[in-house]
Amino acid sequence: MQNKQQNRDEMPFLDHISELRKHLIRAIIGVAVAMGLVGIFWKVIEGFIMAPLSSDFITFRYFNKMGSLIGFDDMFNKDFNITLKNLEFGGQFTAMIGVLLVSGIIVSLPYIVFELFQFLKPGLTPKEKKYSNATMLFTVMFFLLGVSFSYFMVIPLSVNFMYYFTPFNAANEWTIMTYINMFLQTTLAMGVVFLLPIIVYFLARIGLVTPEFLTTYRKHAFIVILTIASIITPADLLSMFVAAIPLLLLYELSVLIVKWVDRSNKAKESGTSLPAKT
Repeated sequence: MQNKQQNRDEMPFLDHISELRKHLIRAIIGVAVAMGLVGIFWKVIEGFIMAPLSSDFITFRYFNKMGSLIGFDDMFNKDFNITLKNLEFGGQFTAMIGVLLVSGIIVSLPYIVFELFQFLKPGLTPKEKKYSNATMLFTVMFFLLGVSFSYFMVIPLSVNFMYYFTPFNAANEWTIMTYINMFLQTTLAMGVVFLLPIIVYFLARIGLVTPEFLTTYRKHAFIVILTIASIITPADLLSMFVAAIPLLLLYELSVLIVKWVDRSNKAKESGTSLPAKT
């Protein structure tokens, strides 16, 4: 077993590419199976995606309830129900395939992450292998947190703002393709950017990111985060600032993670262990 592991570690570059291809193929098969399963429950998925277009959506009801407690009744219109149109031949079919694909990726994410770590494991240290299961769990958790934040906060607030934003007194009527594209892009993008602590952790492990770097450029990071938030969200300031808040918190969490990794590396170099927390 040890010889097999050693041979895997010493594989030539092309063999590594071949090994990566195997894991990618398995991950793609996992996504395809998940797409099929999602398709069986299409009506549920359809209702899930169209829900933010109605004033009965949980986010609007919650904010209206909170607003009434502080004297701001009807923070959001209680009677809107946006209807989408299809203006392209095959537009609804294309939108459905896009929804199935993204839904399949989200559903099969634990398996995709598992295959990724199976490829990376031979290059990890024994201690990193020990914590690989926790790392996989946090990877999935942070991605799903980003997806949830997008669905319950960014998308409904953007929908409400952009639908009632009529500076030229022109009614806003959306097509199914524009809404689905916005929905899927925002959801995936928020899921990916929520992986910031995981990405920073690995960069810190290989020495590309230090605590001094993150703290020194904290102000610059604020500008970068606002820029990223403006790119991954629909074109309105409200959703940009809403998306920027958790990203700023994730940046501060990343600073703490890098400090912990730095202490761990220094303790390893000195041959001592980290002091126990009291």
